[in-house]
Amino acid sequence: MSHTLDLYFEPALRRDRVLQYFAGRKYFKIAEDKLSYGNPDTGVYFWIQLRCARNIFLQRTVASAEFEINYNRPSFFGIEGERELSAFIAAFQPRIEDAQMHGMGEGPYSRDGFLSGWNFGNVFAVHNRLSDVSAGDIPSLPADALRAAWTWNDQRADLKLRKAGCVVPTIRFLRMDGRLHRVAIWGDGAAIVLPQVDYVLVGKLTASEKRVALVPWSEILEVAKRARFDTSKNPLSLAYLVTPQPIADWLATIPWIDFEALPGDRFEAYEVLDDEVIAAARELRTEVIDPTTFERQ
Repeated sequence: MSHTLDLYFEPALRRDRVLQYFAGRKYFKIAEDKLSYGNPDTGVYFWIQLRCARNIFLQRTVASAEFEINYNRPSFFGIEGERELSAFIAAFQPRIEDAQMHGMGEGPYSRDGFLSGWNFGNVFAVHNRLSDVSAGDIPSLPADALRAAWTWNDQRADLKLRKAGCVVPTIRFLRMDGRLHRVAIWGDGAAIVLPQVDYVLVGKLTASEKRVALVPWSEILEVAKRARFDTSKNPLSLAYLVTPQPIADWLATIPWIDFEALPGDRFEAYEVLDDEVIAAARELRTEVIDPTTFERQ
């Protein structure tokens, strides 16, 4: 299931002008008249399909477009999608038609209006999903924790530029013993900026194998303190040119396992839903719920 929004350009836009706009935006790929967005750090993706014609000068023009974004996704999925959609609408001022329940109808476009329709449709899609699987089978975390992970992943590219020489890892998700955990990867004891997570997957690469150890956050803080780093701030900055001896000694004593033997199930960020969305989906019957519960920031 997906959420669609129709955009109409009056007068029609020159196609090359529209493509030039998207060529300057991060994470977009252009294939003929289909524009695909995919952020590798956050996992958010969506599509924009251009509907083209030719004007009296035989120039290719864009008369309308369809924006499409999936449901059954965490709430930040709609937030990031809306960010790009609103920028596109601000640049070209189309007329909109939003047929979604709790959507904007024939406009005007607004951030709250879009998210109202998408959030309601997302809850409804998860409600349908629950007819096939139990809520316990769907990986989930509280919305605040998911938003924090999304914000970190969304901003990590900029942070890498400011923290030259340090690894800035993506927050990933691992389910063990029935619980979902936030995980960051720290490879080969390299200088790193670590967000606060539940576990750090410490890695050691050799010529023939990949060895890892799953370390709780509390142990990471202890090691950082022994190496005389400030552990009072989030993120935890471990910047150095030579691995400090306390960290090197610790790495030498970790019980390593093969990566393939790592316990638990791994999930992509877009697969992890908000606890609040699942709770609302379980409550949903035929009555109308308030979709603004999921986005007012």
